[in-house]
Amino acid sequence: MTTEGSVSIVVPMKVWTPGLHGFRVKYLQSPRAMIPPHLLILELSGTDRFSDYEARRLAGFIQGFSYELSAFSYNLSMLDWDEETQSLGLGPRNADGFESIRKRVQKGLNLERNYRDKDYQPRLLLAANCSKSQYELEEAFRLMNGDSFSISCRATEIELYRRQAGDWLLQESVPLQESKEN
Repeated sequence: MTTEGSVSIVVPMKVWTPGLHGFRVKYLQSPRAMIPPHLLILELSGTDRFSDYEARRLAGFIQGFSYELSAFSYNLSMLDWDEETQSLGLGPRNADGFESIRKRVQKGLNLERNYRDKDYQPRLLLAANCSKSQYELEEAFRLMNGDSFSISCRATEIELYRRQAGDWLLQESVPLQESKEN
């Protein structure tokens, strides 16, 4: 469970389709739905250290190393069921760009090794906290979006959200450096 004062570092998803939007509206019953479509890089929670002031300092820290990170393209096409959270997501074929951002943030924050070593798979959260099974959700997704759904996107910024009074509030948006990649 996400606590008050938690901070989420995300890559916003700027490309959207009616099928994705309709599916999320119908099946995503989660406070995370208050954050516009995104792929989670890192969530820092379970502590009171992220007051508004601390969240702004964290945003400044991210701004300070953003020159090291380049914008990148990615393709979302892999449905991903998380058994632990009973949620369905859509992940990229190649997570290298997300992984480099995550590693840089973790290194800068000196997070413990076991925190860093947890399995990480970036994904667009599609469905959570609903009464449907994995099979039912995957079938409903395919009916709304087709059997071989794929969407190309470009990561051009990092956003930092802070949970306050039950809402997720945007604290900062940090642009990534332009790259030579198309």
